Amino acid sequence: MNPTQDVDPQSAASKDAKPVSFHCAGTRSVLAWPAWLRLLTVAPALLLLWLAVLWALSDLVPR
Repeated sequence: MNPTQDVDPQSAASKDAKPVSFHCAGTRSVLAWPAWLRLLTVAPALLLLWLAVLWALSDLVPR
C-alpha cells in the first residue's frame, strides 16, 4: 500500500471488530433470574402501589 493513500478508519476497524453477545456483556433476561430475585425486584413497586391505594381509600386525603 502506498503510504500517501488514505486509509478508511471504518474499514480498518471493522476487520478487527467482533460482535459482542449479550451474555458476555452481562445482560440477561429478567425471566432468567431466580424467582426470589424477581420478587425482590418487583416488591418495592408493589409496596408503593398498595400504599398509594390505601392512602387514596383512607380519610387522610385532603379534599
